[in-house]
Amino acid sequence: MFCLLVLGSIFSSESMAQSLNGTTGLVTIPTARMQKDGTLSIGVSYFDQNSQVYFDGTKNIGVAYINMTFLPFLELVYRVNKALYYHTGYIMDRLPMIRLRLLNEKTYIPAIAIGVHDFGSTSDKSTIHFNATYIVLSKKVTDFDFHLGYAPPLMKAVYHQFDGLFGGLAYKPANAVEVYAEYDSRNVNAGLQFQFLKHFAINLASLNFNSYAAGINFRVKL
Repeated sequence: MFCLLVLGSIFSSESMAQSLNGTTGLVTIPTARMQKDGTLSIGVSYFDQNSQVYFDGTKNIGVAYINMTFLPFLELVYRVNKALYYHTGYIMDRLPMIRLRLLNEKTYIPAIAIGVHDFGSTSDKSTIHFNATYIVLSKKVTDFDFHLGYAPPLMKAVYHQFDGLFGGLAYKPANAVEVYAEYDSRNVNAGLQFQFLKHFAINLASLNFNSYAAGINFRVKL
């Protein structure tokens, strides 16, 4: 951690944190923050077998995503989930995701965004595991960034990515280091993101204090 803080003071960055799910966010939850207009992000993540409910139990999950902020208030994500070491004919799960910021943050008003995961799915309910519809608020107070959201189960699924209240907070102890904690509507997670060489970021996380996840992404402004 000491090394990350020292390096973080050297490699400055103004980018928002990228969640392991591909959206701008904390460990797994989205926030009302947006990347700068024209930002492209490509990344991969890994969730160990205790953290992701999938088909007949929990699985090791590999995630790959591409994220594009076309406008300052619109974020589009295409994400692919793959159950690792799962010996069936199942290959992967494809999820389009969209987020729209409705309100910019003001002195006494939080930023507000809405989002939908897997909005284009035509599969049977029993095969849908990661969809979500939500609204989320973000407000910075001194050096802390607070987030609170609600995800009603509007779309049918056997397991929703978020279901009910979720929230978290983030803190930047150095320019390129951000630490955060969250409640994802089921579990309490904690993690950190370290940005380096201007375009890269590494995410490390503990999920519910009994499993782990990690990811790396490349980000560039077009």
